[in-house]
Amino acid sequence: MPESEWNDQQLALMVALEEYEDGQCRRCGHELAESTDPGNDYNNPFGSGFYAPLPGTPVQCHACAALERSEQQAAAGNPQHPGALMHAVHLVRRG
Repeated sequence: MPESEWNDQQLALMVALEEYEDGQCRRCGHELAESTDPGNDYNNPFGSGFYAPLPGTPVQCHACAALERSEQQAAAGNPQHPGALMHAVHLVRRG
């Protein structure tokens, strides 16, 4: 049997990270146990709390906006499988 590339500590850290990430919402990053609790539903008048937008939000991620523009342009040229295309953006300095 080949020797593992990771030692026991590294393996334990990776397992712990996987368990932590499994408990997070893939979209917002909040803890699923809390964010899916009916007591935190905005429409639950008897709940103990609710999620609300942070002051100063939303803000636009300009890199995500560039990705979206690229995706829309590519979809027009490849309507059959636009989701199969991989896009990348980079910051271009002006001046």
